[in-house]
Amino acid sequence: MFDDALKYLNGLTVFGIKPGLARIEKILSALGNPEKNYATVHVTGTNGKGSVCAMLAEILKADGRRVGLFTSPHLESYCERIRIDGENISEEEFAAQIELVKNCGVAASHFEVLTAAAYEYFSRRKVDMAVIEVGIGGLWDSTNVITPLVSVITNVALEHEQTLGGDLKNIALNKAGIIKAGVPCVTGAAGEALEVIRAVAREKNSRLYEVREPVDVKINLRGEYQKFNAAVAIQAARVLEIADEKIFAALERVTWAGRFENIGGVILDGAHNPHGAAALRESLDEIYPSGRRVWIFGVLADKNFDAMIDILFRAGDFVIVTPPESERAASTEIICERLSSRGIENIGVEKISDAVALLKKSADDVKIVAGSLYLIGAARKYFEV
Repeated sequence: MFDDALKYLNGLTVFGIKPGLARIEKILSALGNPEKNYATVHVTGTNGKGSVCAMLAEILKADGRRVGLFTSPHLESYCERIRIDGENISEEEFAAQIELVKNCGVAASHFEVLTAAAYEYFSRRKVDMAVIEVGIGGLWDSTNVITPLVSVITNVALEHEQTLGGDLKNIALNKAGIIKAGVPCVTGAAGEALEVIRAVAREKNSRLYEVREPVDVKINLRGEYQKFNAAVAIQAARVLEIADEKIFAALERVTWAGRFENIGGVILDGAHNPHGAAALRESLDEIYPSGRRVWIFGVLADKNFDAMIDILFRAGDFVIVTPPESERAASTEIICERLSSRGIENIGVEKISDAVALLKKSADDVKIVAGSLYLIGAARKYFEV
């Protein structure tokens, strides 16, 4: 059944991204509007939204709630996307949920089916609250059919320009689309994007909480950027009136794979755009300031990989280029050419297994895998103990 569900989902990718909420609303109506049976927190942003979701889910669990968590993409299994109290949905239950949505008779997209499956599963399993991560943008994202207790916009930078409107203002407007009338919003955005979010919050009579500085608390997630993510999560939790002692205890336990994750001395980080690359570089410079860095690097073709290359790599680094496991992967040859033009030593290989073998042979101080969550997902199993 699980393989059948995956085959069905993979066949839906041809639908692509379809703006509008009519299809997801139709599916959820056929299912009895399960999304209305529990409280929610809704999270969007350019980077950090997955980490913030993980933190909030752990905090809510510490507060005694039964907590659903819906995130994307997955690293190794679709079952990672739908969790309750930290436990992935089983393959059998996942297949049953996909079959249930499939039988609604609505020609939906890949992500709409997953969203409906998660919403119904959380209802059936009687969660108290669910933390919901937006797929892309916010306004027309299929998750945006809920009225949460708090909306969260982690930050806003250029991403998915063709889909979200082409410039920072339009991208911020799209993400601010999750703000609901009278519902408080927490954001870590700055500059022009913050001005846009402020305007939408005023229009919606939404109290806006602005996070401007990282926090210096103990977090069970590595990477300097997680201190800012934690500040956003803490503010959202305080809006939900959760006691600080529970918040801080939860942050000491939270886990989130593929975000400055150290497995056997190899750093795996899902940085997949210039903003994420800058956060990764800052953490590397802070924690591993010296020593040669050896990388496995691969990106999707629609990312600004020239900017990522300029941000991530230093003179003397060695980069093993390999494509992420996606039909949207950027050409290995093109990435190698761009690296060579900047004087960065590199080699291109087409198989992730070959890239990992080369990385493991290196005796250098710092080894990193980065550039795409799809790459991290494919590489991670080679480093797990």
